[in-house]
Amino acid sequence: MVLPEPMVQQILSVLEAIRAEASPHSRPARAERPASDHRSPAARPASLPRRVPGTGTVREPAAPTADPVLPARVPRSQSEEAPTAPLAATPRKAPASPKERPTRRNDVQACASKGQAGHAKALTRRPRLAWLRAWSRRRRGATSKVLLVVVLLCAGSLGFLLSRHAAPAATPSGYRIGAEGEIAIRNQAAAWVAAQVSHSAIVSCDPVMCQALEARGVPASSLLELRPGEADPLRSSIIVATAAVRGLIGPRLTSAYAPAAIAGFGSGSTRISVRVVAPRGAAAYMSALRADMLARKATGTQLLDNRRIIVSATARRQLVRGQADSRLLVVIAALAARWPVSVVAFGDLAPGASPGIPLRSADLAVAGATASADPAAHVRAMVAFLRAQREPYLAAHIQTVRADGRNVLRIEFAAPGPPGLLDPHTR
Repeated sequence: MVLPEPMVQQILSVLEAIRAEASPHSRPARAERPASDHRSPAARPASLPRRVPGTGTVREPAAPTADPVLPARVPRSQSEEAPTAPLAATPRKAPASPKERPTRRNDVQACASKGQAGHAKALTRRPRLAWLRAWSRRRRGATSKVLLVVVLLCAGSLGFLLSRHAAPAATPSGYRIGAEGEIAIRNQAAAWVAAQVSHSAIVSCDPVMCQALEARGVPASSLLELRPGEADPLRSSIIVATAAVRGLIGPRLTSAYAPAAIAGFGSGSTRISVRVVAPRGAAAYMSALRADMLARKATGTQLLDNRRIIVSATARRQLVRGQADSRLLVVIAALAARWPVSVVAFGDLAPGASPGIPLRSADLAVAGATASADPAAHVRAMVAFLRAQREPYLAAHIQTVRADGRNVLRIEFAAPGPPGLLDPHTR
């Protein structure tokens, strides 16, 4: 069954009026509207049905004399601006309380029995819509409060975690850890210089490093303090390049004064390098270092042809590459002229050394028939021979150690090694 178009228009008008009345935004505006603004029943469109006062029935419009044409559907804007006369004349009532709900149900049933389906439907939906809107507002308010509490808790927790992670970096304990690391690197470099550098060599350093060196046993007469306005490392043979020294000398430290490092400790701004001072300039020193390496290669190859010198595989590779110090090559050749010598290995390359810096220590043992007779007596004889040498062939350290499963004699020369000892023009 299809409802007539006039009845459909009436139902739509009633629904739009109910929506406008239930809306919280439009309710005050309609309450303040004067009665004169409402259109009269005569101004209604001709297509709308006319309600008979005092009855619940709707009178059908008169049959048209011309061709029957369905009335046009009234837009929602027109229905809102021109409500029907019964709705305009009837005063609005407040929402029903819980006590009035049974009466409203009776009204719904009465309207339904009289055929006013639209009005009955509006009466049924009005309390439901009001209840749903109130419940929705309460739920949105509670949800917003919960969300606000959660956001505040998350923000507080995040701030607490960030403060915990950021606090150690700004505390004095973090500074002490950095200072302790810098002191450890300085002590490591000072201990190496005191043990490996000749005490007759002049060492230039900043005041703090000089104090550390003197505390390790380096004579004060062998130290040259570098200060602002007095930074002249050419008066020394070794320079301990700390951050303070690099700040005093600048880039000329490596480009002019000390191009090669014999040892290095630490990294970054706390790095300390022990460098050889080039009195005739960086270019002249690097050229002399390359020439000395070629001479060491040639001399090492000659030692391999000597039958009184037994060389291990490791020591053979080191001799062929020219890695052994010139002083070691001369001393080994002198020892082989008296006793058969076994070369176990060369060593003592410090960390951070530049390419071409030679190895200054060697592990030697008595070889051949001499070893089976009385090796201890022959070792003592070799030690006496080595101690009788003069500079630059006097070893800084001579001791017996256990290496490769046997007792060997370790010979170690002090740094820096003078280049050009194997050049026949310098002998």
